[in-house]
Amino acid sequence: MRVKRAKKNKKNMGVYVQIFGFREPYQMILDGNLIQVASMMKIDTWTSLPKVLQGQVRLYTTSCVISELRALGPDFGAAVLAAKKLERRRCNHEKPIGASDCLKSVVGSDNKHKYGVATQDGALRKHLRAIPGTPLVYINNGVVLLEPPSIETERRMKELEIQKTLPKKFEEPVLKKINPDSKIAAEPTRTFKKKPKGPNPLSMKKKKKDAPQKAAGAGTGEKRKREKADVDGGE
Repeated sequence: MRVKRAKKNKKNMGVYVQIFGFREPYQMILDGNLIQVASMMKIDTWTSLPKVLQGQVRLYTTSCVISELRALGPDFGAAVLAAKKLERRRCNHEKPIGASDCLKSVVGSDNKHKYGVATQDGALRKHLRAIPGTPLVYINNGVVLLEPPSIETERRMKELEIQKTLPKKFEEPVLKKINPDSKIAAEPTRTFKKKPKGPNPLSMKKKKKDAPQKAAGAGTGEKRKREKADVDGGE
């Protein structure tokens, strides 16, 4: 099962690398609830996340996340210490806000800085699935999991594939000079419907019955006898 999961993770991360331009070390932002769960389950995020993402990883959090953990009381002391060991991503919030809102603002509407987010907050993951090209990680039953690409990510992938078939901006003037009446557009993919195949006409022909060899041989012998008799008579 671990081998299958590793193959799926490698394939999924390949999407973010090849389509959305992610590069190692991958930038992963952790929120407070995932840090807390990892601390309770003795999960070392420094070693588990690189294995899940199939590459080198830089782990981040924000000041707002740490402030929220502190406000939750002494039961979250271990999580606060773990969060302090992470690099802090500047969130530009002078006064701390909720961790969920903070991470939404850091990722933004298009995730241009290529962040991944590790969170146990289901509502936050639902929000981030609507942003194409955002890897999401969570913990389930003590196992760190990478979500498959979201529907919006797959839709954006198809759009980028179509854009690859279109001419570049510097090519458009040349194409217009060559054929000014042509419209620049991607060629639609042609599909052909397979017609039902009928029976092979050669297989439908009846086989000819061969004449009996004995009869054919007898007729040939009699013919030769008559030819010989004619020759002898002529002599």
